[in-house]
Amino acid sequence: MFGFTVRLSFSLFRVTKETREALERRVWCTPRPSFDGRFVDNQVATEEYPDPSTFKINDSRKEEELVHAIIVPNYAEDIDTLRTTLNVLASHPRACSQYEIYLAMEQKEPEAAEKAAKLVSIFEKSFLQIRPTFHPAGLPGEIAGKSSNVAFSARHIIEIHRADLTGGSCKVIITVMDADTHLSQDYFTEIRRLHYTHPTEADRSIYCCPIIFDRNSHRTPILVRCADLLWAFAGLSTMYPGAPISIPTSVYSLPLLLAEKVGGWDSDPTAIGEDMHMMLKCYFETAGNVVSRVVYIPASQCNVSSETGIGWRRTLDTCMARYRQALRHMWGALDSGFAIRRSVSYLRFHSRCLFFRPRHFVLLHLLWEAHFLPSHLLILMLFSGLYEFCTPVAELHPIMKSAFWLTSLLRAGSFIWMNICLALYERWHEVCLNARMRDMSAAKLTGTGFSQRTWWHPKYLLERLFFPIAGTVYGPIPTMHAIFSHFWTDRLEYRVSKKPAFTSESGMV
Repeated sequence: MFGFTVRLSFSLFRVTKETREALERRVWCTPRPSFDGRFVDNQVATEEYPDPSTFKINDSRKEEELVHAIIVPNYAEDIDTLRTTLNVLASHPRACSQYEIYLAMEQKEPEAAEKAAKLVSIFEKSFLQIRPTFHPAGLPGEIAGKSSNVAFSARHIIEIHRADLTGGSCKVIITVMDADTHLSQDYFTEIRRLHYTHPTEADRSIYCCPIIFDRNSHRTPILVRCADLLWAFAGLSTMYPGAPISIPTSVYSLPLLLAEKVGGWDSDPTAIGEDMHMMLKCYFETAGNVVSRVVYIPASQCNVSSETGIGWRRTLDTCMARYRQALRHMWGALDSGFAIRRSVSYLRFHSRCLFFRPRHFVLLHLLWEAHFLPSHLLILMLFSGLYEFCTPVAELHPIMKSAFWLTSLLRAGSFIWMNICLALYERWHEVCLNARMRDMSAAKLTGTGFSQRTWWHPKYLLERLFFPIAGTVYGPIPTMHAIFSHFWTDRLEYRVSKKPAFTSESGMV
């Protein structure tokens, strides 16, 4: 745990710098063709073009530009939530020419067709195309949820671009996001930059970005707010520059060529954590040669929120909704079994063993950190505390006494270092929120939600004390709940997390 906090502090320190640099790349510049015919952004300032994401390309070179096929999985989502998400995407300069939107819906949802038709009619002129897909109920071996919706929609995208895939000239990048996620135009600009900066690795690259809860955290119970911070930190800790491999959280992108090569998304019960699962699938299907690249433009997310009741009843309902979400997250511990099975298969059926690669040990360590470490920490702390309480100090063996002293020191160090991480987070949060506020103001979009943080405000200072409690309630407890449930079933009923309703931008703290 101490090692995790040290790695996280390094990630937070670097991500602030990298995010600033990524935002500053949105400068006044003009495009110029490179020697190989591609169009790249000239960093010489001019007064002719507003930014690198808005320039027009000659018709003869249009095929050189990337098309972003954006999958928005949803089930029983409020239409206003989807409309706001699409409004944010439609505000991007390249939306009309390069964004294909796929509303990945469930056929069994009673109002799915009507909702899709309404959204298509509103946004059909805002994007290159917008299409709904309806995942049928009762397909053998599949469960209802985000993974199956994404898998069905991706199969549809592959068929649409089958001719390009066959011809080897496919320039389509698939992006998977949540229904309430807001992405900046710089996210797609950065993917384009990375794609053309590393052309030899472009077709085996998977792009991931950190997530940030900057929409409604000012009116979220402290336990839920701390739990979401820790959840964001878990992904962010793997996204420092030079990381051997990064784990995507909620939002990620990959070339359609790679998705088709690995057989698309899985939709069986073990793929409920579809973001990590797809990364693992790409890793093993490419014999460990997939490249994970970090886009340092965060995805804006909402904290779980209940709109039922008032006062403590609403707080309790929100906390319970967050526990159900945590159980769904920790149900993804099935991915550890998937990784172990695939790793062993390389020992038996492949000439090259992944265990000879240091990167593979990094991956296995990250899986252990995600699915085992929280439970191990709770068990060790409980039983070591009971042992010390029940055993007189004079009867402790010197080595045991030294071990207890050392682990107590490491726990105290972890607590202090996590407070340093929270202080570093404040700087990054401010940079990201200010950038999003400027974009929403320029696009004249209201009702998107802004949650400013004032570090000296009592409710944010209390996070320094409450994060161990939130980490326990929403970490090891749902993990053990999920793992013991796996003795009986690998199926979990997918329940949509409650989202807040934004009516104004007031009330920020």
